[in-house]
Amino acid sequence: MSSLQLAIDGLGKELVVCPDNCAGIWLDPSKGILPRSLFLERPEATGRGCLAVGLNPGTSSARERAFYLESKISHDRLMMYRASIAAIPYLARARSIIDQLGLSGPILWSNLAKCENESGRKGLPPLQTLRHCTRRFLMRELRAAPTAWAVLGIGWEAYRALAYLVPERAVVGIPHPTGGFRDFRKMLANGHLREEIKDRAARHLNSPEPGAVWLGSEKSGA
Repeated sequence: MSSLQLAIDGLGKELVVCPDNCAGIWLDPSKGILPRSLFLERPEATGRGCLAVGLNPGTSSARERAFYLESKISHDRLMMYRASIAAIPYLARARSIIDQLGLSGPILWSNLAKCENESGRKGLPPLQTLRHCTRRFLMRELRAAPTAWAVLGIGWEAYRALAYLVPERAVVGIPHPTGGFRDFRKMLANGHLREEIKDRAARHLNSPEPGAVWLGSEKSGA
């Protein structure tokens, strides 16, 4: 097992029992509502790796909650469920972009905040919750990952935060692959990244000074 896998497993075990219960989120282990969204995929793959980072996990399904409650809650249990949903659109579409960008190594999936929003809350978690969880977990994940790895910011808000947070790494931003699917599709031609977009990403990924580039429709400050 690699040192990165050991580090992520250690963080995952800490995450699943996190007692912080931050503002604006829903955390209730007795109902199977847990901190989650930290997963190292294809850990033995060769090539340049990538951290794929969104804002925070969506609302958990009744099926997911029931799965966690069938056995003792643990990081391993979360990983079992995560492996069972590897083909869902969010993961499959983001993974396809990662592969087309030539990032053929491991993928560390994560979020700025690791808990879903409290019931009825729309949009982002509170800013302080994002700050707290980023410091508590994401910063440690970034320190554990090889410095050559790129970062994929999934969604505009995540991309902007990461572009400021990690100037030492190349950061590529994409529209949300499900919630912003219309904008996501604008990057594609016949299901693949348009060549001019791939070229733009490559310039920032391979620049001597790591760049940050938004691949979606034009945004103010992109």
